Amino acid sequence: AMAALGLCRAFGALLLSAGPRRARPPPLPPGPRPCLPGPLSALAACRGLGGSAPRCTTDPLWKCRAKYTVRPVGMKKTGGRDHTGRIRVRGIGGGHKRRYRMIDFQRLRYEEGAPAEPFTEKVISVRYDPCRSADIALVAGGNRKRWIIATENMQPGDSITNSPHIGRMAVSASEGDAYPLGALPVGTLICNLESHPGKGAQYIRAAGTCGVLLRKVNGTAIVQLPSKRHVQVLETCVATVGRVSNVDHNKRVIGKAGRNRWLGKRPHTGLWHRKGGWAGRKIKPLPPMKSYVNLPRVKAVE
Repeated sequence: AMAALGLCRAFGALLLSAGPRRARPPPLPPGPRPCLPGPLSALAACRGLGGSAPRCTTDPLWKCRAKYTVRPVGMKKTGGRDHTGRIRVRGIGGGHKRRYRMIDFQRLRYEEGAPAEPFTEKVISVRYDPCRSADIALVAGGNRKRWIIATENMQPGDSITNSPHIGRMAVSASEGDAYPLGALPVGTLICNLESHPGKGAQYIRAAGTCGVLLRKVNGTAIVQLPSKRHVQVLETCVATVGRVSNVDHNKRVIGKAGRNRWLGKRPHTGLWHRKGGWAGRKIKPLPPMKSYVNLPRVKAVE
C-alpha cells in the first residue's frame, strides 16, 4: 500500500512538472477589491474565499417572513454565532427543537378596510410558548386569528376588548383589554406597554410582570416598570390591563444539569473564580425617568 501511494505521488508530480506554466495575473491596484460576479459574491463578501470570509448563512424563515400566519414556523439554531460564524454570545447551543409562533404585539391592528373603532376578540386557547417565558393566547375576531401575550387569568372563551378612544371619564376595563393609557384610571396594573403609539408592545412582556400607571400629566402618562424605573410616554400609547401570565415562572426547579441542556443552555467552566467587588450588595439610586415625549423647550425671556 505504501509503495502504491508513493508511485501515485510520483506520477502526479511528473504530470504537474510536464504541463505548461501559466503566467501570473497582474496585481490588482490598491484599494477595495472588486466583488465576484454571480452567487459567489454573497459568499466571498468582497473579502476573498479564505477562512475568514463570512459563511453563507441565510436569514431564518421566521425572521424574514412578511406575511403573518398563526401556524408555527421552523427556526434555525445559531449556537450563539453571528453571520461571520464567530461566537458572539456564549452559553448557547443545542436544546430541543423549537418552532416560532408569530406574536402580534400591536393590539390595535385593524383589518383591511375596517374603521378605527373598538372591536372585540374571543380567546380560543392559551398554551405554552417555547420561545418566551410567558404563555400565549390564540384570539379570533372578524376574519382573522392571531397570537397575543396572555394575561394572568385569561381563559379560553373569554372576550377581550380593543379600543382606541380616550373619553372624559376613565373606563372600567377588564383584565386582558387593551386601551390607551389616557383612558385608564390611575393605579391600574398594566402590561405590554408601547413606547410610541402604534409601534407595538416593548415593555413589560416577561412572565409574571406588571407595571403601574402612576399619573397622567398634560397628555402624557408616567408608568412604573417592574424594575421600579419610571417612564414617560404619550397617553395614546396602548397597554394591556392586567398582569402577564405564568406567574410562577421564577419558582420552577431545574433539578439537574440535563434540563438546562434541553433548554439550549450550555454549561459554564467548572473552575472556581474568586468573587470581586461586583458580587457585593450595592444600594444604588433609581435612574432618572426615561421620557419618550418630545416636549417643547421654553426659551428664557431676556
